[in-house]
Amino acid sequence: MSSRLSKTEADIDLATLSIQGDLLEEMYREETDVDEVSIESNPVLVLEDFVDEAIIDDAESTTNGLHTFELEITEAESRDAEIPNTFSAYEQRLATAAQLVGKGLEEEAILVYMEILDEDPTCFQAHFDLGSLYDDLGYHGLAIGCFIMADELDSNNPQVLASLGAAYGAVSRFEDADAELQRARELNPDSLEVLAKEGLLAFRKGLYADAEEGLREVCKNDPDHVSAHFYRGESLNRLGRVEEALMVMRHVIERQPNNWRAYHTLGMLFDKKHDPERAAEMYRRAQDLNVL
Repeated sequence: MSSRLSKTEADIDLATLSIQGDLLEEMYREETDVDEVSIESNPVLVLEDFVDEAIIDDAESTTNGLHTFELEITEAESRDAEIPNTFSAYEQRLATAAQLVGKGLEEEAILVYMEILDEDPTCFQAHFDLGSLYDDLGYHGLAIGCFIMADELDSNNPQVLASLGAAYGAVSRFEDADAELQRARELNPDSLEVLAKEGLLAFRKGLYADAEEGLREVCKNDPDHVSAHFYRGESLNRLGRVEEALMVMRHVIERQPNNWRAYHTLGMLFDKKHDPERAAEMYRRAQDLNVL
């Protein structure tokens, strides 16, 4: 196991997880002995309810009260995408895990990834996808372990290095984070994904203006990059640019209708607009959707 996963800086106690597998216990227990870090960051997908668009459309008004209109569920959101029968067995199971994440069934998805890795510890995609899921859920120590394993299987993958760097940033290992992101940038200077992770790292360092600038470029070129929009919105919020932050968070909700973190940020933004009724509604939605 690479020394990049430090005992003193890894951030998760496996005993706090509701599901554990022999594989991850064997891989990470000796490396991880620090209590769970606060879940600060990445948006978590859960798909059960849908945003009341008029609440945000009417963000400029503080007198009309709350209006609730249900958004129509698109066909893509309302049913599972069909998994091609040309996929290998592992590809089908990876696709199944991704669908479970899309439904908000993260624990079930983790079990699928664990089963794959128990059968084949060299499955690069399972390590990377599981690491990305752990990072989304705020379990950054486990994410670091998964990304390190993925890096050892494919040492020249810029997306893995950028993800590892961003995860290091979440546990304040900024020197390691900078080193991994530099490696990623050298391998692919034009990568939007690397730029997005650099913006995320700037956010985690508290460099909100730098984060907003880099993430703005990602959002301009990739409207569907929800994480970039989310962290740009969070950066704008911290910079006091409330109206811009509201617009960006609306975009996040349109793409991920059950992103509880975006609702929570919307609550803070409406508080700043002195609109306690809307703020309370957003906080309620965030609480209802945060099932983990």
